[in-house]
Amino acid sequence: MIRSAALVALLALAPAARADTPDPLRFVSAKAGFFLKVERPRALAEVVTGLDAVRAAPTLGPVRDVLDGPVVRRGLQLLGFVERELGAKWPELLDQLAGGGAVVAGTLGEGNQPALLVVQGTEEVAVRKGFDLLIRALDDELARQGSKEKVGRGTQAGVDTARLGKDFFAARVGAALLISNRAEVLASALAQPTDRAGSLAVKPSVAAARGALPADPLAWVWVDFAAVRSAQATRDFLDSTRNDFLFQMVLGGTMASLRQSDFVAAGLHREGRGLRFAVRLPGGRGGFPDGYALHTPAAGGPGSLPLLEPPGVVYSQSFYLDFGHAWAKRGDLFTAEMVGQLDKANADLSKLLPGSAKFGELLEAWGPHHRLVVVNRPTQPYKTTPGQALPGFGYVASARDPRFLTGVPATIRAAGLVASLQLGLKMTETTHDGVKIVGWRFPENKALDGDPDGLRFNFEPCFAVVGDSLVVASTVDVCKALIPEVKRTATLPGGAAVWRGKGYAAGAADALAAVPEPFITDAVLRNGVGLADARKQVDALTAWVRGLGTARAELDIGRDVYRADVIWEPK
Repeated sequence: MIRSAALVALLALAPAARADTPDPLRFVSAKAGFFLKVERPRALAEVVTGLDAVRAAPTLGPVRDVLDGPVVRRGLQLLGFVERELGAKWPELLDQLAGGGAVVAGTLGEGNQPALLVVQGTEEVAVRKGFDLLIRALDDELARQGSKEKVGRGTQAGVDTARLGKDFFAARVGAALLISNRAEVLASALAQPTDRAGSLAVKPSVAAARGALPADPLAWVWVDFAAVRSAQATRDFLDSTRNDFLFQMVLGGTMASLRQSDFVAAGLHREGRGLRFAVRLPGGRGGFPDGYALHTPAAGGPGSLPLLEPPGVVYSQSFYLDFGHAWAKRGDLFTAEMVGQLDKANADLSKLLPGSAKFGELLEAWGPHHRLVVVNRPTQPYKTTPGQALPGFGYVASARDPRFLTGVPATIRAAGLVASLQLGLKMTETTHDGVKIVGWRFPENKALDGDPDGLRFNFEPCFAVVGDSLVVASTVDVCKALIPEVKRTATLPGGAAVWRGKGYAAGAADALAAVPEPFITDAVLRNGVGLADARKQVDALTAWVRGLGTARAELDIGRDVYRADVIWEPK
């Protein structure tokens, strides 16, 4: 079935529709549970093929191996066959065969669910020829496989139809091609344009979803979450998350938004030289119970602080999570059993804290803003080289109350003292940029059971207090890199997003360049090349990764709309 599959793939990548081209959604019943629509097919094809990362990918060894493989070669042969048979090159054919866009729709559920593909062309003559060619390609493939079965041709509701076995039903309606895995779905689709009020083209939820997304999506998805939410299994799952501590702490805001939402919309958009993937839900913080302020700030407060971007950064994250609110409102957020467990944990942990500090009091003093960072370390913290080198890590916590900046460091010092007695750690103190850094080092002349590879020599745990923030890092060098970043961002405004993260291809490329040996070995074994050629391949891979730029993700739970975005920005 390779020819038919490739032809359908070509149809789905067609150019943008003319203004007078009808909407392919007119064939889809309003009872459908979801659809994927290629809104601007030509723009999608041009954007994807025009990306520098895509254009440069064929220079990479693994990609070149795929492109030289039999599947791609046969695909190119098929493309040439289609062009010859239809008398035009593929860009023009895409215009004619699918210039009005393409939609895949169906119902959600287990097993082989009903589905419908609608491809809207702009030239009826070309679509008729394409439909005939599709039938010929299917018959040729069946003959090649030795099957005596053939595609059955006929008419239904006055249009050309085709049928193959029990799972392939197709029809051509003017310049539109329809394909389904169920005869009754195709029959319903053929009758749909005469009953436009019953189609997805005019369903209010679809229009609301389209309006919630950023303008001009290249492709987008709609899910009827009202129907999903009405299912008993979904209701049971959403209810169960209320009683799950981890769900409440990590995904409580998302679950609360889903409980309010009638649809889920997602779109792929052009963003500068890169792409944006956007998800929207119509349920915002305005409908949250009071306890969910755990995940969202008070009106006017920042959702997240600026990202930390020290030299060599690979990944940076900033998010809002109010442990103090969770503790104070634990009766609203958690079940009675969970509250009892938290109270017991408070009593037990408080016994281990130095002085008169209470665990619950430290939670209330803990600020709601948190920042994480992963960096390439410029130097190793020890003379002994670990069996596996790890990147550096850092965590920066805000303080709501000064007690946090005294109580937590005192607790860390107490834990360091216990670790020193058990593991022989040595405490160090140093000053950087006017800030005292307290750290601990592992002894290099003492074996440690359970760590034969010396992974501990990646770590020199330390902390520092910078203004109203506590910095905890895996090494002193990482802490030194974070101190000026915390100071730099202290005067910058926060953002509305309650969670945001950013990955840096330059940092990933530096990490790859620092340990190229596994990749060189793989290139030698896979391609049978010499070391010099293998190093060139790894250098090419490093350069390609560096050109990927950055990828950032943002989650903003507004009053009425839940927004989640992933934005790729090539270098």
